[in-house]
Amino acid sequence: MKNFLFSAMAIAAVLVMPGVSHADDVSDRTDAIRLCRAEVASQAGVETDQVRLDQVRVRGSRVRVDLDLWRNGDLQNIRCDVSRGDELRIASITPTIQTASLAN
Repeated sequence: MKNFLFSAMAIAAVLVMPGVSHADDVSDRTDAIRLCRAEVASQAGVETDQVRLDQVRVRGSRVRVDLDLWRNGDLQNIRCDVSRGDELRIASITPTIQTASLAN
């Protein structure tokens, strides 16, 4: 019985821990969206409201943000990967905005 009680307490502690990291995930997700939208808008030379969120996923040390860029009536899908750590920073934007604008 004593072992069962300690096991139950250990499992409960493990289940509570993800709740703490989940709060960081929400904050990082929100900040990554803001960071990516601003950078894509800046590179494309458009207003931020022309860059819309499509999807966001948090995966370990990265946040992947998929955006829709509306420019000259055309839709372009942009993927922005953000590294998580002490601070968020953009790891990559694909396709590069300059290359993508030449393709249109």
